[in-house]
Amino acid sequence: MRIMVDPVQSLIDEPVRIKVLGLQAGQLVTIQARRTSQNNSMHFSSRGEYIADESGEVDLGLHPSIGGTYQGIDPMGLFWSLQIEKVVQQDNSESARQGANFPHEVTLEVRNADHEILCTKDLKRLWLSEDIVRTPIRENGLVATLFSPKDGISRPGVIFLSGSEGGVNEYMSAMLASHGFTTLALAYFGIEGLPERLANIPLEYVEKAITWMESQEDVKSGWLGIHGTSKGTEVALLSGTLFQQIKAVVALNGWAVSFAGIVPWSDAETLPPSWTYNGKPIPYATPNNPKAVALECLRMFKANEGNPYVMWYRHLGSDPEVVEKATIPVEKIKGPIMFITGQEDGVVPDFSKTGMERLKKYNHPYEYHHYNYQGGTHSIGIPYLFVANAGTHTKETALASQDSWIKTKEFFMRSFLNATS
Repeated sequence: MRIMVDPVQSLIDEPVRIKVLGLQAGQLVTIQARRTSQNNSMHFSSRGEYIADESGEVDLGLHPSIGGTYQGIDPMGLFWSLQIEKVVQQDNSESARQGANFPHEVTLEVRNADHEILCTKDLKRLWLSEDIVRTPIRENGLVATLFSPKDGISRPGVIFLSGSEGGVNEYMSAMLASHGFTTLALAYFGIEGLPERLANIPLEYVEKAITWMESQEDVKSGWLGIHGTSKGTEVALLSGTLFQQIKAVVALNGWAVSFAGIVPWSDAETLPPSWTYNGKPIPYATPNNPKAVALECLRMFKANEGNPYVMWYRHLGSDPEVVEKATIPVEKIKGPIMFITGQEDGVVPDFSKTGMERLKKYNHPYEYHHYNYQGGTHSIGIPYLFVANAGTHTKETALASQDSWIKTKEFFMRSFLNATS
């Protein structure tokens, strides 16, 4: 009896084939997947229950799971249906700070109806392919990580901007680099050397990163893409409107409206802008702090009640005149634009539609899309990963991640080829 995994080492976004051989026909078995987080603080597990066919085999691509953390036929169900099993003390060792160099090490266990382990198999899931080099960047005021090819051959460049978590989020940048790009995961707050909070961020900082990318020998000249996630979609779209070097924009789980900077909910009279340019605030929704709403959101957050973020942004975007002024002039972007949202992500899809309506109004000459996934949540992202905070929409969010990631890779490459052919 054995588990066959093909390939045993693969990229995070690549599907694998899992089969169990040597079982008895009709035998009920459970396959369990286990892994730990990079800092070892979280332990994840998933499982599926299967009935062996007449040949004594279970093939996850052919046979349904009839119970466990997912059900039905899905060759990657054990990966996206991972759940937090336990939380332990965080490991701050050097291995926990390797970023995208640190693979996911997954152990598969096959158990019989008596929960006895019949066989096991270890596999690795990599954030970046072996021909990509990860280089931390701390120069010219930039805080970032570059992912570039070992062979030195220039590739189209893409800058990645994460959301309100701050710091350098390397993972999506590393993934795209493994598919024919040179990428830069750019921090813009929340890390040493940069602003502590997401407020009054000068867009000249992104301009500096664009200039730096253009100077790199392993970045193709004449084209740069930019990708923003969540709050990062604002700065990605704004950068596209201001800096003509940007030729394609992907806005994931975000919107085409500039909202206030992220500060603690309080009874302060005003809210700061998120972004500035030439020393002036980019128009935003809204400078006036809705104090009663802010305090209610604070109460909800402390009580772990409902979703205060949906309430907050719904109120910030409730005045059509304010939203009109704060809407990003996406029609100025010199290239195609793609919005990716989930229908279960509060007001996010609505304010992405605001951008689409503007592109249509101004007859934007490049392609533009809005993929709004049924059942998708704010956790749409890289496929085949643990899906956080999706509740009953975990499967739909996982499927949205699979489809939208394929579209993202194709979109950037198509834009590059169209612009440079």
